[in-house]
Amino acid sequence: MRLFSTLILLTLLSLSPAFAQLRFPVPGNPSPGSYPIDGTHLLDEQERQVRQYIREHPDDMKKLKLSKTAAWNFAVGSSKAWYTQDLTKSQSFYLVPSTCRKVGQYCYIFVEDAIWGSRVNQAAVDSVSAYFDKKTPANPYKGIYQSDVDAFGSPFDVDNDPKIIILIEDIKDGYNGGGYVAGYFTGYNETSQAFSNRAEIYYLDGNPGLGTNPDNSLNMNSLYQAISTTAHEFQHMIFWNYHQSWEQSTFINEGCSMLAEINAGFTARSQSGQYGYNSETNYFLMGWRDVGDDNNLIDYSRASRFFLYLRDQFGMGIFKKLVTSSKFGYQCFNDALTQMGSPLQLSDVYTNFMIANIVDDRSINAAYGYNYSGLPKPTGTVYFNPNASSSGSLPDLSGDYLTFSNGYNLNITFTSGSSSLRVKAFENGPSGKKVVDVPINTPFSVPEFGGGYKTVTFAVVSPSLSNDGNGTTTYSFKSTGGVNSTMELKWDDSEPTGYYNFGAGDSICVTFDPVKGGHLDSIRVALGSAGTITGGVWEASGLVRPTPFGKKLAYPITAASTVTPSKPYPVPFKNWKGIDLRSFNITTDKPFAVGFVFGKNPLEAGIMVADHIGEDPYNSYTYFTPTGYSSNWYYLSSNSNSNAVAIYLVRAYISLEPTDVVEEKGSGIPTKYSLSQNFPNPFNPVTKIRYQIPVSGFVTLKVYDMLGNEVSSLVNEEKSAGEYTVSFDGSRLASGVYFYKLTQGSFTDTKKLILMK
Repeated sequence: MRLFSTLILLTLLSLSPAFAQLRFPVPGNPSPGSYPIDGTHLLDEQERQVRQYIREHPDDMKKLKLSKTAAWNFAVGSSKAWYTQDLTKSQSFYLVPSTCRKVGQYCYIFVEDAIWGSRVNQAAVDSVSAYFDKKTPANPYKGIYQSDVDAFGSPFDVDNDPKIIILIEDIKDGYNGGGYVAGYFTGYNETSQAFSNRAEIYYLDGNPGLGTNPDNSLNMNSLYQAISTTAHEFQHMIFWNYHQSWEQSTFINEGCSMLAEINAGFTARSQSGQYGYNSETNYFLMGWRDVGDDNNLIDYSRASRFFLYLRDQFGMGIFKKLVTSSKFGYQCFNDALTQMGSPLQLSDVYTNFMIANIVDDRSINAAYGYNYSGLPKPTGTVYFNPNASSSGSLPDLSGDYLTFSNGYNLNITFTSGSSSLRVKAFENGPSGKKVVDVPINTPFSVPEFGGGYKTVTFAVVSPSLSNDGNGTTTYSFKSTGGVNSTMELKWDDSEPTGYYNFGAGDSICVTFDPVKGGHLDSIRVALGSAGTITGGVWEASGLVRPTPFGKKLAYPITAASTVTPSKPYPVPFKNWKGIDLRSFNITTDKPFAVGFVFGKNPLEAGIMVADHIGEDPYNSYTYFTPTGYSSNWYYLSSNSNSNAVAIYLVRAYISLEPTDVVEEKGSGIPTKYSLSQNFPNPFNPVTKIRYQIPVSGFVTLKVYDMLGNEVSSLVNEEKSAGEYTVSFDGSRLASGVYFYKLTQGSFTDTKKLILMK
């Protein structure tokens, strides 16, 4: 038995903006209002006792089946009190009076009498029946019952009735306005023990689960959740049939139930955020934690992603082989793969899975991609400066991602004493996409990094099962390269599609991830009309509500335009306006947020939006008052593309301290002269200048104004061969352009710097 869980419940609203009708889900941070939670731990001990009972009474279910010679033959209006459980107490059974409200092709649907008409109505019941019997979002001609049976196998039939009983009740789960258990199945009802229903039955929550709106209309979001839970729990019922007396890996059972949702046409489990797989790729693939540890939610996310990968690589046929396999744990995967005729083992599939997560392009290699669209790619640790070193320890069947972005001439060496460690490099940029094997304990270079390949992501994979999943593999790396002095941060990946007609006082916010060692030089915004808009820059609070804004860093700032772009909007869009932020000296070591407030005229200088494919809306928010809802922060979901969210076109420009690749002899002495660009530049009032000399001698480093007048002597002495950094304080000088010049012997080099007060 496993209970369906998810972290975020989205409440859909509607509004008509200037260019298209979009929907407005409520952001979850934490999940607002009611949201489904995992309840697995609540019945784990009971399930262990059930398996033990069946081992001790192997004929129990056979006798039970023989004792019931006829089907239930319920009709609409039939009354029955079913045993259910108070999930806040251990094995606390009680009877729930209920009435049959629907007899479907494959189901009887009962509703607890206490919530009929107030929380659950006939429209909700009819919808559950229709999806269970006849249709799913994935197939208008096949319901959840047949979809799950075709994919995973058949349920047991202890009650001599092929129809499944679905009881919609107010599950006692401690719900008080926050998390609630959406549904559950337990094998206890398949036995003859006291308080067993002795039937194929599972439970759906009716408060606040499958509930109605205040006007008694059907709550579509609650229905979506309930139908998805139906597919999930029915798979658990099927799975139990093949594992009545012995336990199979929780990861396999839950993975099949997560895949049952996807197979029925519901979305894959969220992969991003604190409780998404992308936040923890270096955890044992098949590990499953108690729900007392909130990271158990990541286990569901990881299972959803891996089983989705299995489907896209091997088809639906592999899952019935997994469910019916007599093997346990990882050997169950190897058994299913062998039955599929695949030469691969789990370690091979897992390595390809790790690569597919960052590549997701089947044209490169069929094993390196998904058929499912919209999965966000994990980035792991991002290095904006390629001069780095670190180490890691990986459990079996886990991996790290190391992404290098910004810089050039990347060189890296991975070191490990393990022969099983595998490293792959995914090089991506104007030159195309390429996956390359990276040797261990041997230097590896990407000379096109920064040119033909803008990013390089290394998948560091431990595919082994050296000690039944309890082994670890350690590694380290050291990398070198050059750093570009500026970089662009943006979320948009398409041309703008329009802008919103919000009212006075409404606000927008775009958050950005940190860039260690950087400074925020400027931002650019795409304006939808002539006018002025005022805003600021803040540290990101890490929250959506009550506000995404933390400490104020720059306020007020303004963007203005005299142009209103015509439709269709020009490609590329030209009405971008920049805001210089260098005087605020904002470091980017922490996440930051850019926000703007709309003026009295809602049509004035609106910021353009674009569709963004994927499940990551949590960087672009709007504060406004939707009809029928309170003023608050919301994110916008595109109505024209179910996989897209609407994001504001705001970009940030970061300056990084530049470095040059230093060629070294064995002694560590530089082999060439180098004068680096000062950092930051422009500066106010202090900047740093780095230089290196290959031989000892007399060195001068001086600063001159535009007329050639010396304004500062920074170095004027004998220096040993080596690399040096000096500071220049321009506080006594006027704003303007200056030059600095390095001289030693016959070598000389000059660069420009800008003082901006």
